[in-house]
Parts: sequence; C-alpha cells; structure tokens
Amino acid sequence: MQHLRLLLKDVWYLTRPYFTSEDRKWAWGLLVAVLVLTFSIVGLDLLQSFSRNAYYTALQQHDARTFLRGLFWYVHNDQGLVLGFFIVTIPMVLCSIYATYLQQMLGLRWRRWLTQRMTRQWMENQTYFRIAITTSGLEAGADNPDQRIQEDLNSFVTDTLTQFINLLSNIVTLLSYVGLLWALSGPLEVLGISIPGYFFWAALIYSVLATWVTHLAGRRLAGLQFFQQRAEADFRYSLVHVRNNAEGIALYRGEGEEQAGLNRSFSQVYGNFLIIMRRTKWLGLLTTGLEVVSGNFAILIGSIRYFAGKMTFGTLMQLVMAFSRVQGALGWLSTSYASLTTWHAEVARLATFQRVMDRAQAMRDEVTVVSAPPTANLQVSGLDVFRPDGAPLLRNVDFTLEHGQMTVVTGPSGTGKSTLFRVLAGIWPFATGTITQPDVAMMFVPQRPYVPTGTLHRAVTYPAGVEAYAEADVIRALQQVGLGALAPRIESEEAWGQILSPGELQRLAFARILLARPGWVFLDESTSNLDAESEAALYALLRQACPDMTVVSITHRETVVAMHVNRVDLSPFAVPAAPAGSGGTVSALSASPQP
Repeated sequence: MQHLRLLLKDVWYLTRPYFTSEDRKWAWGLLVAVLVLTFSIVGLDLLQSFSRNAYYTALQQHDARTFLRGLFWYVHNDQGLVLGFFIVTIPMVLCSIYATYLQQMLGLRWRRWLTQRMTRQWMENQTYFRIAITTSGLEAGADNPDQRIQEDLNSFVTDTLTQFINLLSNIVTLLSYVGLLWALSGPLEVLGISIPGYFFWAALIYSVLATWVTHLAGRRLAGLQFFQQRAEADFRYSLVHVRNNAEGIALYRGEGEEQAGLNRSFSQVYGNFLIIMRRTKWLGLLTTGLEVVSGNFAILIGSIRYFAGKMTFGTLMQLVMAFSRVQGALGWLSTSYASLTTWHAEVARLATFQRVMDRAQAMRDEVTVVSAPPTANLQVSGLDVFRPDGAPLLRNVDFTLEHGQMTVVTGPSGTGKSTLFRVLAGIWPFATGTITQPDVAMMFVPQRPYVPTGTLHRAVTYPAGVEAYAEADVIRALQQVGLGALAPRIESEEAWGQILSPGELQRLAFARILLARPGWVFLDESTSNLDAESEAALYALLRQACPDMTVVSITHRETVVAMHVNRVDLSPFAVPAAPAGSGGTVSALSASPQP
C-alpha cells in the first residue's frame, strides 16, 4: 500500500499543474468528452449483449427471420424491445473513433504544455547548470534530462490517460454488468445450499486469485523497467560522447578503450533486459493462460443451468459475455500488470526529475549583490566560495576591480579562479558574501565558447539572435578577429562547434564581444588556444574597438599578464583541498553549504 500511495502522490504531483493551468478549460472539456464517449461505449456494449441473446436464441430455434432482425433491425421478446446488433454497432464505432481522437488531442495539448513548462523551468535561473554541477544530478531519474523531457514526458502523458480512462471504464463496466450477471446466473444448489448469483461469486474469486498470482509474478518488473530506461540512456550518452569527441579519440588512438567502454555500457542494457524478458515470459504465460481459461471457465459454470433447461442458448452466451466483462473489470490489474509497471517506472523517473528541478530552483544564493552606478568599481568583500559537496574553496575574498581598467586574476590551477567568475556571473549558488557591481551589461567568456546549432550567423550573434545585428556588422566582426574567410558561409547550417578549431572558436567569441560591446567582459583563458601574436592582436583589438570596456582576464601566461594594468592573486584566499574521504558530503540540492 505504501508503494501505491507514493505512486498516486507522484501522479498527482505531475498532473495537477496542467489541470489547474491556463489551459484547464480545454483539459477538463476534453477529458469529460472522452469519459462521456467511453461510458457510452460501455452502455452500447451492454445493449449489444441483449442483441446477442436475441440472435443466438433465434439460431437455437432455427428462426431465420428473428435471427436477421436481431442482427440488422430490432426484435420484441420477453426482455422488451431489443435493437439489432449492427444498429448498436454503428454509434459504438463512432464513439470509439472520437474517444480515441479526443484522447489523443488531450494528450497532445497536455504534452505541449508540460514540455514548455519543464523546458522553461530547466532553462530558468540556470537550473540545467545547477543540476549538472551537483551530485544529485546523477540520481536515477535526474540523469539524462533530454530523455526525461522528450521520451518519458510523452510516455507519461499517453500512459497516464490510458490507465486512468481504462480504470474508470472498467469500474463503469463492472457496475453495468454485475446486476445483469447476478440476475442471469440465478441460484445454484450445492449440497443443499442455495448460492444466489453464483456466477458473480465465481468471477470475483477467479479475479482475486488471478490478480494475486500476477502480482507475485510481476512485482519486480517496475524496478527493472526503471533501471532499463537508465541503462539505455547511459548507453546512448556514451555513443553521443564518442561522436562529440571524435578528434580527441582519434588522436589518442583510443578506439579500443572506447569500444570496451561501449561494451560495458551495453552489457547493462543487455543483462537487465534478459531479466525483464524472463519475468515478462512467465507473466505473459500466466496472463495469457488466465485469459484462455476464463472464457471456457464461464461456459463450464454456465452450462450447469443450461443443461438443466433453465436458460436458452442465447441467455448462456449473454451470461458468458457478462462474466467476461465482470471478470475483465475485476481482473484489470492482472491483465494490465506489465503496462502498469512500465507506467510506474515512467512516473517515478519523471517525478524525480521534476523534484530535482524544483529543489534546484529553490536554492537561494547567499551572496548579497549591491547595485552601483555604471561607472563604479566592482568590489568583492567577505566572499566564501564552496564546492558542490560543501567543502570550502575560497575564504574571505576581498578585492576591487577598477572600472575601465584591464585586470588579470591569477593563481595556481585549482585555486578557484573559474569558480570565482561563476560566482560573479551569478550562476554558482555555493557562496556567501557581498558583491557590489556596476549596473551595466557584463559578458562572461569561457575557455571553450558554446556554439549553438544552426547557421554561422546565429553562432556569431549568440545569445542575442540573428536579428539583433546587421549582417554587414557581423561580417565586419568576423573579419576583425581573423575569420573573414568564413563570411561567404555565414548563412550555412553546419556543425560549427566541430568544424571550427579551438583557436577559431576563441576568435568567434571575440567577434561576439565586438558586436555586443558589454561594459565589462570576463575572459576565462579565452585565448589559450591562440599563439602569442594572435593573442596580443585580439587584446589590442578590444582596447581599440571598445576603449571604455573593463576587461578582467584569467590566465596562466605571463605574456597575457603583461597586457593588464592590475592584478588580483587568489592564492592567499585559497583553501587547500581536504584529503579524499576525510569528510562527508552535503546533499547537492539541499540547503546552501555552511562554512
């Protein structure tokens, strides 16, 4: 019961936002329409049972006229007016078609809303980055966000609607047929004891036993399905990792090691799926066997009164149909067990991912940011910076970056220079202290610039968009940074992140600076892949094209240090890393680390 409560809690957690959103009128309208059509199908199916009774009885009595009327028109019998089978079938088919169509429409709108909500939340406040840098981002369900949003979200919407509508449909079916089953079956005398509605009790006992046995056989499938999706995602990520690092692997001749890694990753997929296959095999044998037995079991039980002359052949067939519907409704859990375990795994993964995003967004920066006039200096005081596991990285950092000057930040590797830039950019939540910064546009340039998919034009103007700058200005910026040869291909859609060399990517980043002209620019070893002459030329270009720009650089090169007026050394603020295993870690997406 605890697992069921957790499942329902997760389903409500994921479902409630849409049905209370701005799209709720469409959501509820489509859901009600689907349910009305589904319940109508159950009612029409019940009417068909009386049509079957009529023409089966006519077959038994060799009454061709009544048989044909029972199929295509209507008949009068002791049950009253009975519509023909096909008269009922036509609206039943229409209801089925439109129920499916409207359910798909509801699923499509729900998926669109949920996808937009999740992608927006994932991108807001650098949630994607916060998940990536924290250990809980590696939790099952929070890994591979692309799969969670694209695959699991789609499956969750489709399967949730299917399971919910099937559940209600089976409840209505049970309520519709249980009275008919009770009335048609009549009493059964066993050892002098009269058992009223014996067919109903047979269906109930049969369904309870079938559900219990099915649960014992398939209860491990949910966990196995959960792990299978993660293993598949990890294998897919390994393949993408090879594709994205093709040059490095080729230069190292690392094909053998990569192949071994891919084999290890796929072995998880293969081994777990073998276990699923074995479990599914036994579950399939059980459920298929139960389905085959149930029909014959109904005829066997019903034949007692038929051979006693207490019911017609048509009534027997109607009774068998009623037994099938009641037993199917009562045994819905056993017959749907495999699909329910898959759905359970989907819900668990998606709910875990949603909660990780919620916790990531709930994280509050402990850094106090004080806004200053555009021409003010940037001051850092009492700043403590931590690693994601809570270990201190920098302590009591105090320095001033002068407006309009070129300042270089230095220190040994691992000191925390890049992390300090992340704090200044406002994307590192593990810090406390005060930063007084001018109210002016700032740009932070990493060592390897990000290149979006699409045209070179988009890559140069990122993140502003191609419409933000005239094409002539974009081409001029490319020419200024030494990439003028690429100008004829500016509207070409290619994999520019892989086509351009590391040095060309860094030149591209300087073209972005020339176009955006921020008041402050922070360069994190942004010329490390260039020769000294090209490096000096780009810095000179910044001073010439943007003379009022404040430039702050991280570098290990003395040639770059010499180009700057001021210097900030982080060595006095650095905290030596603790030996491995010397302390515990903090839950990654919990409260901010404490000193």
